[in-house]
Amino acid sequence: MNKVWLVVRKEWREVFKDKIILWASIVLPILFIGLTVGTLYFMERADPSSVGANDLGAMEQLLLRPEFAGMEPGTVVQILMLNQYLFYYLMLPLMLPLFVAVYSIIGEKLQRTLEPLLATPIEVWELLLGKTLSGVLPAVALTWASYIVTVLLSVFLVQPPVLAVMVSPTWLLAILVMAPLLSVTSVTVGVIISSRVNDVRLAEQLGGVLVLPLIGISVPVLMGRLLLSTSLFLIGAAAVALLNVGLLYVGIKLFQRETILTRWK
Repeated sequence: MNKVWLVVRKEWREVFKDKIILWASIVLPILFIGLTVGTLYFMERADPSSVGANDLGAMEQLLLRPEFAGMEPGTVVQILMLNQYLFYYLMLPLMLPLFVAVYSIIGEKLQRTLEPLLATPIEVWELLLGKTLSGVLPAVALTWASYIVTVLLSVFLVQPPVLAVMVSPTWLLAILVMAPLLSVTSVTVGVIISSRVNDVRLAEQLGGVLVLPLIGISVPVLMGRLLLSTSLFLIGAAAVALLNVGLLYVGIKLFQRETILTRWK
């Protein structure tokens, strides 16, 4: 494992020299925290009667559900908005490691430094694991830190039912399990894209497609058409884990010594 950590430290030194990646890693978590906490702050102080007449029918249906029993309409709206923002937090482990993985691998290709590295005693799996961890570890740490900061700030801003949602098993499963799995997905997709592309910006744009499913799911969540549950995220985590197995298989095939030396142009 010493070789793996040497690769990780090398990647961090090289990648975070790029100020765009460094600033993205700092600004995105702050932006999501500010957006979530700010929204909750203003919604907590909004007029409960501001729910539009067109929304009353849907709200009445939601209030009949056991999870919303006894709640005020304003509290239900806060919970729906909060659950939508959960998907924004899950974008962090997708976006941040993609920047790192793409920059790392394309940088190696352009500088022609992969070939000399593969001539050393390091195994291909050690090199790939090191590159994977260099993207996954910072992204997961920043996601977890962003979540913790959001919860701590929300203690002073929201009502107990809203805070209970943020520390519910559903949220914990999403943050603690789904986020690392999505981070691995992002890195392996970055490896696959980088094996065929030599432009960092193009690779990032292609990888950005990963966030579209999360955005798509967040819309019915906000509308109350899809309610989050532990079982939903368990199924999602299992699906992402299976997807990662397939992506890792492809990534390992692309990261073979012979493939890199003969096809990575």
